[in-house]
Amino acid sequence: MDVHSLIFRFITRFITNSGLTFCLGAAVLSPASLADIHAGTNSEDRFWINRTHDNLAKFDNYQAQTEQTQTEQDQAGAGAAVISDVLFKKPDGFYQAVLQPDSLSGIEVSQRGGVITLHDKPNQRALIVRGLEAYQAGGSLETIKDIYLFNKEHYGQTFTPSIHVADRLAVGIDFVAKNESDEIRKIEAFVDYHHSLFMQARFVFNHGVESTIRNNSIEFNKEGLTLPDITLPQNTQVRVLDLSKKALLQKELSKKTANNIVWPEDKNNTWGFSQRKFYQQSNSSAAYYYGDKFFLLAIATPEGSQPVTVPAVSLTIGNTPVLLSQFPLFAHLAFDHKGIRYTLLSNAHPESLLSMVKGMTSAQ
Repeated sequence: MDVHSLIFRFITRFITNSGLTFCLGAAVLSPASLADIHAGTNSEDRFWINRTHDNLAKFDNYQAQTEQTQTEQDQAGAGAAVISDVLFKKPDGFYQAVLQPDSLSGIEVSQRGGVITLHDKPNQRALIVRGLEAYQAGGSLETIKDIYLFNKEHYGQTFTPSIHVADRLAVGIDFVAKNESDEIRKIEAFVDYHHSLFMQARFVFNHGVESTIRNNSIEFNKEGLTLPDITLPQNTQVRVLDLSKKALLQKELSKKTANNIVWPEDKNNTWGFSQRKFYQQSNSSAAYYYGDKFFLLAIATPEGSQPVTVPAVSLTIGNTPVLLSQFPLFAHLAFDHKGIRYTLLSNAHPESLLSMVKGMTSAQ
């Protein structure tokens, strides 16, 4: 999980959400966008939404080194820290490489130009998704507003004393879930005062799982920053999904697929998935939901198929083990259910995604 990817997903009255950094372009304040910002907000909401937008627009790129640890309250000690190098560059690109521990070293994740790549170098496996539709930058006023209102509805927010993280002033903010059924119970966050990025955060999940993420170093607006290409060795087992190819309607999927797979549902249309497409390949099916600002990709393969491993927090939803990872521009969830292995990729709020997983695993 990446500390920056939290920004657009856990926005507060002073901060915004997650994805580590979403491409933060300066939004044009057209009459239409102003009308959208005013809908459903009060003057205080608009102040913090605009301030967040302005802070996120102050940088074009950054390079950071992050550290993540996970503990469980009923177990003594902490797991090995995961150290990663993270590069982000506007408008829509990032590259992340795991440096430590040795067992995960060499894992690479990137998104650029509508292509997502997950390279599990230690296990010689990779997933490549091509043809993602363009969507609004995470720093657009409309996107910030959507995440802000989700957090306002689901989390109480309290300022705590500021500290310095990676030699930068970070404002303390606690997020406490209003609903006891939410999987993310609390976040104790420290956010960069000038750029509204999470610098450090402690997450408390259901079932006593905790994860702490911290930027050990970060440099904004680094001159000459370029994103490395991911080069796959010849012996890599590669699964490719091309979303630009002809899609199917859900009813066109084979009966066997339709009967066995449970697709995620955004029941309240929180993320505006106006388009829904389905794909079928040998031994895999996929559903791709997207709109102007958010996307959700669900991939279903037979249980026991070789997964791509990435650093993750181990959770349990109901009786189902779930792996949650967050990267600069999207979250990654993986779990098995009734003979099917599911992989979800999305830039929606992670609490909302975990709620979708709960619905999928409880479906009869």
